[in-house]
Amino acid sequence: MDAEQNIDKAPLIFFVSSIAGESDAQTQTSATRAYLALATGSLAFVLATINVTVSNVAFPEIVKAFPGISSGTSGWIISGYALAFSSTLLSGGRLADRYGRLPIFKFGLIGLSISSVAAGFAHNIWILVAARAAQGICGALTVPSSLALVLPKFLPSRQASVIGLWAAAGMAASGLAPGLAAFILEFGSWRLIYLILAPISCLGLLGAKLFLDETAVRDTDKSLDLLGVSMGSGSIFFLVLATLQGRSWGWNAPITITCFLISVALLVLLVSRSKNHPEPAIDLDLFRTRSFTIANIAVALSMVGAFTSWFLWPVYLTEVWEYSKLSIGLAFTPAPVISALVAILSGRWADKHGFRGLMGLASFLAASGHIWLFFFLNETVNFWFSFFPATVLFGLGMGALASQLNSAALLAIPAKSIATANGIHQSLRYAVGAMGAATAIAILNDTHDVWRYDLMWFLLAVMQIAVIPLMLFAYPKSNIKK
Repeated sequence: MDAEQNIDKAPLIFFVSSIAGESDAQTQTSATRAYLALATGSLAFVLATINVTVSNVAFPEIVKAFPGISSGTSGWIISGYALAFSSTLLSGGRLADRYGRLPIFKFGLIGLSISSVAAGFAHNIWILVAARAAQGICGALTVPSSLALVLPKFLPSRQASVIGLWAAAGMAASGLAPGLAAFILEFGSWRLIYLILAPISCLGLLGAKLFLDETAVRDTDKSLDLLGVSMGSGSIFFLVLATLQGRSWGWNAPITITCFLISVALLVLLVSRSKNHPEPAIDLDLFRTRSFTIANIAVALSMVGAFTSWFLWPVYLTEVWEYSKLSIGLAFTPAPVISALVAILSGRWADKHGFRGLMGLASFLAASGHIWLFFFLNETVNFWFSFFPATVLFGLGMGALASQLNSAALLAIPAKSIATANGIHQSLRYAVGAMGAATAIAILNDTHDVWRYDLMWFLLAVMQIAVIPLMLFAYPKSNIKK
């Protein structure tokens, strides 16, 4: 029996050796190597996703370290990473499939290590902003290939479980990063938040050398449309830039409108160019796959809720309930832990029964979390009734959604295009996340009236509910690989 077939029984590498019926030493060694490869790919995803949220709690301390800087400049500590990360994911996936997933993966980890050290030792704000942008670019190079290097080591019928484990690591990292940052700040400097990422990146490099093998079939007979790649990244760059800066520039300001128009123009040019180029930046045929298209629409609606909630929760707890940093970290802990566990279990379910019903139920649970906040969260501090149940509902729903929408999107994608497709999916995921956070900032408008938060909970619930009919009726019914 192939050990990969037992992923639903033993998803953790530490338990591979105890699988019932496993007696062939060579098969067991191969299975262990596959799970160590999965651990390496997941570690790279963890590094990239930690950087999305780790600075949120440390932000006030970082600003204090550089007195005299404007709020517009300091905001780039966070938005610079988000902008660089989301706009490079698309290119990272295409370059990995084209020129080799393993070298792109290693290059990204090396860059992450160097840029993390640079961020930790930055002596002025612009070096820190540049280092954060470099972290975003390098993180985006690792994410698409991290999954593409791992999936071929497992049976196609276990793809949902593998992606569930990979995504669970990233979700846990995103959610726990604020708590980790709060803990570090209690005992040390904000610089440690970045410096600690360097040795972890080196550990990922060691895992890549020992456990990962090239899975892309390189074909350099035709030249990749590098101009198209630049157009794709540029379109996302200007879209996210306008969204992040719209409030400070003014939504009706010429520069904001110009950025939105440039984004649309580049996207139109990219689509037109990709139709005729022999090696396009975006393979438009991917969107002919119904499961890929529907899952990406669903993730655009769903992930707004995830990233916006993780932005709004600590702000609410700080400004309305006046929680300490450490209390915020503890309050955050249940949701990502629940999400990670659900991601693993939901992968096993999806392998056997498909995605439609699972995604419908998960969307309902996530929406219920927002609805709970809308009705019960107010100025009165009541964690266990007003806040905790909502995080549990949200964690249950988002654990399945964040992992299995990724699986649902990649299900019918050919192996040669996995990194490209994953790059598109992740790019969309993080772009809408940035847009959701920017929208929340605009609605709050530097105030913390509870009704403004209620408006956000309501809007996020509506978007989440829209996923239910989309996955139940539009997603293909026959969707289980054998």
